[in-house]
Amino acid sequence: MFKVSTLASIPLLIVAPTLMAEPFDHNNAQLSYRSGHWAVNVERAITERFYMAGFYHHTDDIALNPGEKAKAKILGAGLMTSTNVGHMTEFYAGANLIQSSIRVWKNDTQSQDSNFYPSVIAGVKLSSSPKFEADFNVNRAFNGRDVTYGYLDSTSYTLGAKYFIDQSMALGLSYVWTQDKPNGKAINRDNIGASFSLYFE
Repeated sequence: MFKVSTLASIPLLIVAPTLMAEPFDHNNAQLSYRSGHWAVNVERAITERFYMAGFYHHTDDIALNPGEKAKAKILGAGLMTSTNVGHMTEFYAGANLIQSSIRVWKNDTQSQDSNFYPSVIAGVKLSSSPKFEADFNVNRAFNGRDVTYGYLDSTSYTLGAKYFIDQSMALGLSYVWTQDKPNGKAINRDNIGASFSLYFE
């Protein structure tokens, strides 16, 4: 089994100590929260067009059935590429390797499921002002499970926006729609997330 600590060390290696930022900057760390799910995401530029990405997601409430309790920890890292069209638009895409660890408690019995799988992501960012940035992306994971928990292990669509407080900090809001919601009913407040980002040199 691949050790979680191996992937966990990647974000620590790619965060630099000096703060500085602007829209489309790929040197940042972000803390986000959405209905019991919280996450840490980091990006570190390698060249003008390529950057590394790492993330850790945690939730204590993903049980699918009454009487169950379920927790998930999801860790991933990948390589991204981006290209700018003028000063207002950036297209980006990339691939990640993900490890998910899900624990389920039912009738005083505990089971655990760990899985490794790849995912791909593609999106576009728009910014007409140094203060604002909008983002839309599609994420597709290839986990091979018969049952998915809709948390980075299926197909999801994210629409978000950031407001830059200054050159080092930004606040964000996002809405996530996952394809595996029953009867297609995915529009609810649980899909709304908030984030705080720090930008690095």
